[in-house]
Amino acid sequence: MTALDGIDDVDWASLDHAYGPADDVPGALRDAAGADEERAGEALDHLFGSIHHQGTLYPATPRAVPFVARLAADPATPGRAGLVHLLGVIAESDDAAPDVLADVRSALGRETPRLLPLLDDPDAEVRHLATHLLGNLPSPAEVVPALRARRERERSPHVVAGLLAAAGRLAPAECAGWLADELAPALPADVRAGALWAIADAALPWPEAATDVVVDCWLEDEPLTNWVWSYDPFADIVARLDTARLTALCRTLSERGTAAAAQRAVEAAYERCVRSRSVRDALAPLLAAAVGHPAVSVRVAAATAVRDVRAAAPLAADTLAALLADPPPSDPNAPEARLFGLALDVLITLGDPRWRESFATALTDGVATADVLGSLIDSDVPCDPVLLAAVRRRLAALPPHWAHTPDDHAVLGHLRWHNEVNGLTRLLHRWGPDAADAVPELVALVPHDEWWAIRALAAMGPAASSAVPALKAVRDDPAASWQRRLDCAQALTAITEDVGHVTACVADAGVAEPVPAARTALRHDLPLDALLPALRDVATTAAGDGPAALRLRLEAARLLLSAGDAETPVRTAADAFDRGWHLTDAAELAGLVGPPAAALVPRLRDLLADPHDTYAAALAVRRVTGEAKPLLDALRQRLAWAGGGAWLAESLRELGDDAAPLVPDLRVLADGDAAMPGGIHGRMVRQDDEERERLFAVLAELQA
Repeated sequence: MTALDGIDDVDWASLDHAYGPADDVPGALRDAAGADEERAGEALDHLFGSIHHQGTLYPATPRAVPFVARLAADPATPGRAGLVHLLGVIAESDDAAPDVLADVRSALGRETPRLLPLLDDPDAEVRHLATHLLGNLPSPAEVVPALRARRERERSPHVVAGLLAAAGRLAPAECAGWLADELAPALPADVRAGALWAIADAALPWPEAATDVVVDCWLEDEPLTNWVWSYDPFADIVARLDTARLTALCRTLSERGTAAAAQRAVEAAYERCVRSRSVRDALAPLLAAAVGHPAVSVRVAAATAVRDVRAAAPLAADTLAALLADPPPSDPNAPEARLFGLALDVLITLGDPRWRESFATALTDGVATADVLGSLIDSDVPCDPVLLAAVRRRLAALPPHWAHTPDDHAVLGHLRWHNEVNGLTRLLHRWGPDAADAVPELVALVPHDEWWAIRALAAMGPAASSAVPALKAVRDDPAASWQRRLDCAQALTAITEDVGHVTACVADAGVAEPVPAARTALRHDLPLDALLPALRDVATTAAGDGPAALRLRLEAARLLLSAGDAETPVRTAADAFDRGWHLTDAAELAGLVGPPAAALVPRLRDLLADPHDTYAAALAVRRVTGEAKPLLDALRQRLAWAGGGAWLAESLRELGDDAAPLVPDLRVLADGDAAMPGGIHGRMVRQDDEERERLFAVLAELQA
């Protein structure tokens, strides 16, 4: 009997995996076990992406398990390590329909006797991966004795760490004493670190000596690298420590450890600040002190944290200001340049003037980052002659447009150029008339502008009168896009205070581009009557539709709705549902239509089962039918991963008194120690503070 005997007896076409019918599984398994390494690798990648797609299991998965297990257990199979790994991630996953998950567990349980001998495989990598597979099988009574027996013979510390992780996963209470014994000082670092990880993973009582063991293991080296059980064992372990222990550990690693250990400590402290509100004041001194570490990698990690943790910023101000005493680094990609930008960012946010001279120099040299420009805008730093002169010099030094090439370096250069021009013109837009001396530099950008140059001129109003000829030239240029021509018309109206510029341009644009023309008209309170027929044509024309065209149709329908036409938006949203494109946009449109979109309610209810579209569909159901339950359920789901945001405030206001069942959970979110989920790395603490304040405000409205 061979490993794949009977594989063609399975009706694979009737089973699904991530990409549809699973009739390609037999061929993928044959290729994965074949002698052609390149073909085997591609086949294994396909199996990882189909019967186990980003952690999700499918009806084809349990039928494939026996064949994968036979191949993995056969010493004659080439590339067995990959197949053992595939079984391990399947065994670890719980993301599947209940019946699929039950079938996977049963299939793996039946294969346990076949898989246990992998612990004695001659290949250490197979043994290492086998610990992960066996530690996630539903058969602890069979597996744990085999793990103990293998521990007596195993010579690889890496594999021993896996044996301990498996034991802790399968039988934590039974193995607690064993794991504690493996912390002994004479044992290798990988073994001790593996025992620590198993104790943390199983939430077992934290041994008194465990924190010292963390220091011993990570002070000079990085144990458990490329360990199948965890991408970041250190982070998993220190997550178990209370604030006092974490602070002491991080201080020790920062002061006595290698640069890698110190960086680990800073990142662990910052991660705790991200997750817990109550620790931020306590950990702020540690983060601030690390800004002065000798290693630049540690300083960058610390400055990143300090920028986000408000309590740490004042403590690090002097150290950061001292970093700005040297000239800006010439290489914008160097870590020193990143550190320089972070120092500017923190001091700007603090309102500490020691950033000003260094910023002007960095801007002239072309090493001021988009983040720093964003901080100037967000902090509402006022315009002054020195700053304005620096901005003007930099804009004058930049090309007004970028010639595209397929070269990777040119693509990165274009991105850097785009971000810098965008940031500089946004800053001038914020400064408005105070920055009118920069009109010549903005005029050079007008023919190529896609973002803020034209808007900056509009914000300057009559003070930008010298830009009128350039704006008129682009507005009247038939080769320019209608959006740019409309932008110029709006700027002309702002500068001359004559709305005729917009009126005439909207009329001309309405023939070819009614959607941007209508957007512009609404912005200036102009009637849409003349544009309505063209908007209806766009909204209802299905010939040759693709996703981009459908998005334009939905936008046209939305504009029609603002003009009082509810019938066309319902038809357009129905077309989007039929095609399966832009479903969130279609649901939002249906919700804006309200009760006249009642015919779309069955489609919206179908979307409630799709995690990507649940929230938009539930909000639409509320607006169309008045039902509260779908939106309450969607909010509970979304709060678990997205935290707060404008969407939450909008939904709570939509629910009004019907939001009462959510208020206790929202109170926990607002008053509790756990930070809101979501956010962008390096800004999560600030975002948590901002979203928390927003949530307090909405709760006050609900209870008023």
